[in-house]
Amino acid sequence: MTRPIVVISCLLITISCGSKGTPPKYFTLPPGELSKQVDLTAPIRVDSVDLSLLEWAIFRETNYQRRRLGLTPFKFELRLRQAALSHTREMAELGYFDHFSPISRNKTVKKRLEQEGIEKGVGGENLAIHPINKRQEIVFRQVAPLESSPKYAWRNAGTNYTYEEFAEDLVKRWLNSPPHRRNIINRNFKYMGVACVQPELQESEVLYVTQNFSSKNY
Repeated sequence: MTRPIVVISCLLITISCGSKGTPPKYFTLPPGELSKQVDLTAPIRVDSVDLSLLEWAIFRETNYQRRRLGLTPFKFELRLRQAALSHTREMAELGYFDHFSPISRNKTVKKRLEQEGIEKGVGGENLAIHPINKRQEIVFRQVAPLESSPKYAWRNAGTNYTYEEFAEDLVKRWLNSPPHRRNIINRNFKYMGVACVQPELQESEVLYVTQNFSSKNY
């Protein structure tokens, strides 16, 4: 069977949220300069994914949908992005997909946000594993000789998404899922960070994506 395959998950939490570090470059460029440097209609190349551009495209599309629905757009919060990036990397490296980490200090979304200094208000999280390719086969196979349980691998079967198409398709799928939609349209949420990670295995032509939301930025 060939079709786009997306795995998604979401969570809403209460947290008991100023930024540190440097925002990804596309979040800091003036609109005029951004239009000169960015081509969202470019196809995503598996061997050279611009993850920062894809994160910006997802942030942009999410806010487009917020405006379309009469809601205030999210403000970018770097610490939410950092929490999202840490969790996304961990999922890709350890091979799991869940809001709950097997590592105790990172166990919950609340713990991950608190590690970044976000300590007040309400928070939420959307997760996804989304293909780079528009049509892919999923096949059962062994990916490591020391493991006894089979894993899913991904096989190329079509053309790649552009950055714009990837963002539009992913946000559409989240909006079509009631719990994910509730996070995106939540009027209490004012801030968002998003992170994308590409697994090391090149046969895995998918990206792990995490959105983190919060009502406060202190």
